[in-house]
Amino acid sequence: MTAHTTQTTRMRITRMRMNGKKTIRQKLLTVSLALACLPGTALAASFPATDPAIHYEGRWQENGGCYEAAQGAVYLETDFTGTRIAADLQDHENRWLVSIDGGPSRKVRAAADGPTVLAEGLTNGRHTLRLERATEGSYGISHFRGLEADSLEAPARQAERLRLEFVGDSITAGFRNDGIKHGHNDAAIEDGSMAFAPQLARLLGADYSIVAKSGEGVVHNWGADWPDRGLHTEERYRWTLYGAHKTPGNTIWQSEKLPVSAVILALGTNDFSDKERRPYHEEYVQAWTSLMRRVHAMNPEAPIICLEPLPAAVSPLAGLWIEEACERAQREGIPAHYIALNADGPLLAPGDFVGDGTHPTKSGSARLARYLAPRLAPFLPHH
Repeated sequence: MTAHTTQTTRMRITRMRMNGKKTIRQKLLTVSLALACLPGTALAASFPATDPAIHYEGRWQENGGCYEAAQGAVYLETDFTGTRIAADLQDHENRWLVSIDGGPSRKVRAAADGPTVLAEGLTNGRHTLRLERATEGSYGISHFRGLEADSLEAPARQAERLRLEFVGDSITAGFRNDGIKHGHNDAAIEDGSMAFAPQLARLLGADYSIVAKSGEGVVHNWGADWPDRGLHTEERYRWTLYGAHKTPGNTIWQSEKLPVSAVILALGTNDFSDKERRPYHEEYVQAWTSLMRRVHAMNPEAPIICLEPLPAAVSPLAGLWIEEACERAQREGIPAHYIALNADGPLLAPGDFVGDGTHPTKSGSARLARYLAPRLAPFLPHH
């Protein structure tokens, strides 16, 4: 074979390869155009977290276009079109609940890389999204940067809607109410949306904000020494995000952003959890009164409803002293009220707890919510 023949052969091979690549590109382009023409397959648009079509409830803060949260059961709602929706969510530890069109919630975790697909394979058209954090604030800060969908629209919401704030401990957070304990899986088996507080709010047709930490006490946290020099509810209540320590980063919650119709305080179990020591009468009444002053200062128009600790094993002194603190607060002009839970015997049966006599199951929380709804309603503004 001559040099000329070899060169000619090489040129033919090169042209064949180029034509082959061109053919592949043309086919890919044809397929892409065909897909783009199909209903519901248009490339999704990106919508930032600050888009006015996204409605937020609970203690969120905007930070450079990102919405951050470190409280349990914060949620967002929006309407969207298309067959798929995804979130730009940076969150290593927390679990989230996704509900489409008011359907059952599905628990998800944020994708390690790229967008977190919340739903796909939907019928083409308009849908509703509710995305709610399932885990409490101590599991860290969630960073939400936006959504991917064909389009977003603001959800239809009642103009004047009740909003309830619940301040509590693990009972309010939904500790271990979504599965069986295995090793270190507490985050995986917590569903804050099915604790008694959100269930109660839904019975009353209200939005809700949850400020709850497992182990929290008014004067004594679970497992702490005496005297307990750690942080307690009064210090933490002011902060937008949960914080284990006092730091400059603990931004103060601007309560006028989402004014609440009432604040429900559900604490006391951990204060009386130490079998060897319990709070002194005066220190406990003073601490509760001081907490109510703090809550009232941030929510001057909202009634404060204090609940007796739920576990029947807690000393009845806890409820008596909380009621006494409410009476002191009333004398100071604070609209404080007390609701007993176990005055006629234990409100919940042993089977209503997850096996420890302290933390209610989802059905136990529902029973508590049904008990509280008619007793709480008279203190609420009527809409």
